[in-house]
Amino acid sequence: MLGQIGSEKRDGLSTWMQALIGAGLLAFASALATPATASPSTAAPKSYPEPVFRDLPGKLLKPFSKVGISPDDLAVQAMPIPPYVKSRPLAYTHGADRLMNPASVAKVFTTGLALDALNSTYRFKTAFMAAAEPVDGVLNGPLYIRGGGAPDFMTQDLWSALRALRMKGIKTIRGPVVLDDTLFSDVGVALTAADAEAFDEAPHRAYNAQPYALLMNLGAMSLTLEINQGVVQVIAEEAPANWAFVSDIKLTPGVCGAWKNSMDVDFAKKGGNVVVTVKGAYPRGCGTARLPIRIPPQDWLWESWFREIWAQLGGELGGPVIKGKTPTNTVELYTAVGKTLAEDVRQVNKWSNNVMARHLELAVAGSPQAFNNKMIQWLQGQGIRTPDWYFENGSGLSRSTRVDARGLTEFLRNMALRADFPDYLSSFPRAGVDGTLQKRVNSVDGYAYLKTGSLSGVRSVAGYLRDREGQWWSVAVLVKSPNAAEAWSGIDAVMDFLYRGD
Repeated sequence: MLGQIGSEKRDGLSTWMQALIGAGLLAFASALATPATASPSTAAPKSYPEPVFRDLPGKLLKPFSKVGISPDDLAVQAMPIPPYVKSRPLAYTHGADRLMNPASVAKVFTTGLALDALNSTYRFKTAFMAAAEPVDGVLNGPLYIRGGGAPDFMTQDLWSALRALRMKGIKTIRGPVVLDDTLFSDVGVALTAADAEAFDEAPHRAYNAQPYALLMNLGAMSLTLEINQGVVQVIAEEAPANWAFVSDIKLTPGVCGAWKNSMDVDFAKKGGNVVVTVKGAYPRGCGTARLPIRIPPQDWLWESWFREIWAQLGGELGGPVIKGKTPTNTVELYTAVGKTLAEDVRQVNKWSNNVMARHLELAVAGSPQAFNNKMIQWLQGQGIRTPDWYFENGSGLSRSTRVDARGLTEFLRNMALRADFPDYLSSFPRAGVDGTLQKRVNSVDGYAYLKTGSLSGVRSVAGYLRDREGQWWSVAVLVKSPNAAEAWSGIDAVMDFLYRGD
């Protein structure tokens, strides 16, 4: 299922409180929340001495070397977080000042800035507007749907909004439905195929979904590929009734390999229908497999779902569905309110959702160009040195973004001293338990909360670890090497060393 979130409630306790109780962290959270009058981004209290830095033990470099990763291709830093278990604790570093591509670990900065700028209770809104109130069940004019950049708007949210309009007494919409996506397009966010959205030359992949002020279903859709009598069939997990899916896939012999990037997906309008054609080669050894795809024509998806749901609710639509801008002299008929920012942040970090991270980037900075400047200024305001750092975007889906392990661990330490740290901590994948770490770093008994990053030639991990003596650490491991995909044995060794303290 697209966009999974590991968020539950049990016995009235919020998710972050459950996480703290589950890991025995209540005392830790209480201690970190003590300096309540401090600035949210305050660095370590002056009453605590700086830890003694030592070189990363050579034995921890060996697992990387064994898989062809040179010590020069590696940056590591681990810092204890106050309060200290020991009066003068150690910290460990290796190449920590090297500029490295963090890949999706960049999201820890984006989500941190969003929590600081917007507050964890912030909610995105999608407004349904009209020139005037309906008369006798008739809306005599356009219905404007103004996108507020909500990263979490789903099909069921549209159903709830349209049902609210029907409950308001609206049956007939005589004018057009106007989709207002100008919040992002007016600030220069490129939304066309000509943009660099085809990362890794795979524009159809769901991770390449682009920001859109009226984003629906994370800008993606999940397809299932099934082999039936020598033919590969394409089945959509959830799609409007007027969307048809055509397979132009060639079944090939052999075992299942890296086939997803070689596929191609084409969208076309034919009459009142949308035809989605999937092309490519599919190895027989794959059997049945999922292919999450990006949906570039988001306005087509809106039109189809709007017409289908409105009809199901007994409504009548007399005009087309078009794109446009909401006039200033409109009245609000209904506003769909999204989840809290804390919940959005959890989905961004646990499941490394790129397009949601891009929405947070635009919400705090207004444009991609302004995001880098705002981020650098925010970090420098915390006393973090950022020489030649650069954030191309908020998702980390970039070949140009660069940070260093020293500043990254200092930033994570600072976040641990904020009053809203429980919201932040609970957003990280928990080692061996959930998110992108569900099957990773199992040796530390679930006491590691780490964000992962992965690009071709890049592997990165950063977050928090509680050792067996109860000391909390901020830790970062950044790898840039042709053999980076093999780095997990070395990453495991670093985490195990910190956990065991030996």
